[in-house]
Amino acid sequence: MSEVKCPPHAIVFDEDRGEYICTETGEVLEDHIYIYGPEWRFHGYGDFDARIRAGTPITNKVHDQGFHTEIDTRTRKGRILERRQKAIRVKSAREKRLARALRLMNETIGRLDLPNAELLKNEAGLIIRKLHSRKVIMNKNYRAIVAAAILIAANNLDTPVDKSVVLNSCEVTTTDVWKAQMKIRTGFGELIKVKPLDPLKFIDKMAYELGVSPKVKSLAIKIVSKAKKDGLTSGRGPRGVAAAALYIAALLLDERKTQKEVSDRVKVSEVTIRNRYRDLIDNLVIYVDV
Repeated sequence: MSEVKCPPHAIVFDEDRGEYICTETGEVLEDHIYIYGPEWRFHGYGDFDARIRAGTPITNKVHDQGFHTEIDTRTRKGRILERRQKAIRVKSAREKRLARALRLMNETIGRLDLPNAELLKNEAGLIIRKLHSRKVIMNKNYRAIVAAAILIAANNLDTPVDKSVVLNSCEVTTTDVWKAQMKIRTGFGELIKVKPLDPLKFIDKMAYELGVSPKVKSLAIKIVSKAKKDGLTSGRGPRGVAAAALYIAALLLDERKTQKEVSDRVKVSEVTIRNRYRDLIDNLVIYVDV
């Protein structure tokens, strides 16, 4: 067989087939070429910047960080293989606890219907992983830990979430979550990023729930800002401070709301609103232009 003559400029490499091909003669010059570098996928034609790494990216959403094979589940055989793979992916009891906690975290955030859900899942997943590394997650407390991790992650990302949805999904009480949050904040501050809670973050949503005017919302923001400046919000629940500020602002601007009405609408107890109301009234001087 005579040797194939092909000018160098006409030789191209077919990545899909692993072959060197001569574009002038159509001859395959060399085949079965193995590429040992990273695997890429390309979108478009000839656009090097459009390439992305193939395979599942590293993620904190699952216990193995995405280092597993994705199986096509459109067929019965594929579904059977996926179930078997899930069974062998988790080996020890500790891994099972982590996998269960992350599964609950994903389900809960999925119910929140957030635009940045994937970002929140990774942030909350990272917190859960760090707690798991310190052997904090147990069968009896994993639900409260997951709820606390989601709320802390949402606060770190400045993402308002419906706390009641988190509590219901995780099947825990406010007290359970509060204890878990305090444990994380006081015991693992050097390991886990915990951003201080800001009452101002809750004003917009609470004002909408109460149906108050923009003037009331604006005054409530000023009250909370002054309270923060004077150190009156330190150590106090941010939702309670925000609810009390809106209650005060509504009273001052003659859009009166009862404490029970505020409590029912914004899901903060009357006792908390009353206590925060006294803190603000006793320590702030509020001027209102009429």
